[in-house]
Amino acid sequence: MKKIISFLCMVVLFGTFAGMAQLKVSSNGNVTIKPNSTATPLSALSVGDTGEQNVTATAYKTTSGYNVRAKLAGQYSTNWDYGVSGESSSKGSNFHVGVWASALSNTVNSFGRAFGVLGVASNSTPGYNIGVYGGLIGSNSGAGIVGAVGEGAGIYIPGTYAGYFKGNVRIDGTVTANNLTSSDIRLKTNVLSLNNKNTKFLNSVLSMNPVEYNLKQVYHKDVGDTATVQTKLYDEKSQQFQKKHFGLIAQELKEIYPELVYEEDDGYLSIDYTGLIPVLIQSIKELKSQVDDLKNTQSANASMASLSENTQSEDGSLLPFLYQNAPNPFKEKTEIRYFVPESVKIAQISIYTIQGALLKQVNISQRGEGVHVVYGGELTPGVYLYSLIADSRQVDVKKMIVTK
Repeated sequence: MKKIISFLCMVVLFGTFAGMAQLKVSSNGNVTIKPNSTATPLSALSVGDTGEQNVTATAYKTTSGYNVRAKLAGQYSTNWDYGVSGESSSKGSNFHVGVWASALSNTVNSFGRAFGVLGVASNSTPGYNIGVYGGLIGSNSGAGIVGAVGEGAGIYIPGTYAGYFKGNVRIDGTVTANNLTSSDIRLKTNVLSLNNKNTKFLNSVLSMNPVEYNLKQVYHKDVGDTATVQTKLYDEKSQQFQKKHFGLIAQELKEIYPELVYEEDDGYLSIDYTGLIPVLIQSIKELKSQVDDLKNTQSANASMASLSENTQSEDGSLLPFLYQNAPNPFKEKTEIRYFVPESVKIAQISIYTIQGALLKQVNISQRGEGVHVVYGGELTPGVYLYSLIADSRQVDVKKMIVTK
């Protein structure tokens, strides 16, 4: 009997020591399971290591698979069911993080995939399946979702937004939104009016080649898992892929306005269509100016026809004659040639605005062929009329154009 009792005691002690090797309770009350060292546990509960200072519970492993996994498989109810819940409500901290997740590697790899947070949702009430949700409450500025490239957590949010992104954002699909583009003068420098440029925007716009097209499927190779798989960029059943599109070819526009064409990280070119709007506005203004000039020309022709009536002699005598000025249009100076017979007592050359207002009148004393010089500096750019008057009778009226 004593031998049996002694044997059972040895079994119990062996089991106890074996269990103590897997579970360790330190003198400070901290518990560690399968510790990787004999050091005193730093966390209240640590698995696989001795924990960290100021961390309540830690879990550490070096093999693949789940480090910590929480699974909830309850029945339907009207309550909220949480697989994992995290909350930070300390009033004395500068930074509050409900759930912190990271997927990092100390080296740059060309294989594998990393997800800081991976959320999936399915098969719940239609319209309420949300993979990842972020919300903002309270009265202070901020954002429900923040995305940034090469930035830490200390990003200032200058307002209240559902989503705030610092860096380029790419969407392979359609966007439904009320679009606003920041255009405050306080955010601009080197501002120049397009009116002051010598560029003919209308000619540039006319040289553009609008096209219609369909999207071409693009395939991406996913490498790093168990097999290499090609994935499609577009959903071929979507309206975006099936409908005709209208636009410009980036390579062609780059030859005209390189400032409106951008090269993405993948080498493809994109167009800033919003930046085309000022170009189109300036083109319309140039077209309006040409239309106004055409209207002025038509008005001038009508005025010339009206002023030139009844200037021909019926008895066949030698008549005064007015030539077209040359050059026309002109910038610096032009010559008005005329013929005044000896029989004319008083002759004058008069210059009018296109509306018929008299600007200048010059007496002509010479008879026969003569020349009167008009300098561009005497007139502002525009369309003018000039006439020859002989003995108080309008001989002829012609048009001249002064350019800038």
